[in-house]
Amino acid sequence: MATRNINLTDELDEFVTAQIKTGQYQNASEVMRAGLRLLYAQQEERAFKLAALKVAIQEGIDSGPGIEIDDVDAFFDQMMDEIDAEVSAEEAAAAARTPAE
Repeated sequence: MATRNINLTDELDEFVTAQIKTGQYQNASEVMRAGLRLLYAQQEERAFKLAALKVAIQEGIDSGPGIEIDDVDAFFDQMMDEIDAEVSAEEAAAAARTPAE
């Protein structure tokens, strides 16, 4: 196991000491390793999110040119009307396939 010498601010040193006093950690090295594991996981999660964002951006670019929307509320109202119409049509088709009781 590698050995490193580090300098901590008084506040961080007090935090490490407090963590040891809780009994959850036996020494400062354990506290530091736990902190580094969290940092490592955080950076992995950030890299994953960044990769997903890049994919989403590329999908948006590949989907074609954008459309100009003057009234966002009217646009979403129209979208909801179209979705409601599709749902109603699917429900009607399902009802037609189901024998009446």
